[in-house]
Amino acid sequence: MELLTGLIDWLEHHLAATATVAILSVVLSIGSLWAGYRYLVSIPPDYFIKPHKPWEQWRQFHPALRWTLLITKNLLGAILIAIGMIMLFTPGQGILALILGIALIDFPGKRGLERYIVQRKKVLRVVNKMRARAGQPPLSFQPQGSVPQ
Repeated sequence: MELLTGLIDWLEHHLAATATVAILSVVLSIGSLWAGYRYLVSIPPDYFIKPHKPWEQWRQFHPALRWTLLITKNLLGAILIAIGMIMLFTPGQGILALILGIALIDFPGKRGLERYIVQRKKVLRVVNKMRARAGQPPLSFQPQGSVPQ
């Protein structure tokens, strides 16, 4: 009870910080929903089938710009992963923030982790519903013509 009273007192004495955190939470929740939706709707249906060469598209840039973009992309991904982990236990769209963060960050086994998360029955159902509403075909995990195992 004393802890709760202390928390309420702190919140009352730090209204600006409390309001800032509340507004930031709402903005990040809406932003992660929008960005997650855009990402999941825009990836090609065979995203998990075809080979992935993440650095190939950046070879045309100057090395300093390429490294700046790479570091920024990975830093943003790490931030989204941290925010997603927090939002798993607080109000917000934690799984979407996690998917976005994982999509941005580069690490060995990334494609397998993305595939594992998206292939969860509930996640895949939601993702394919979003894709259908946007007029996109469902995600595929098998090359066409192959028999599922």
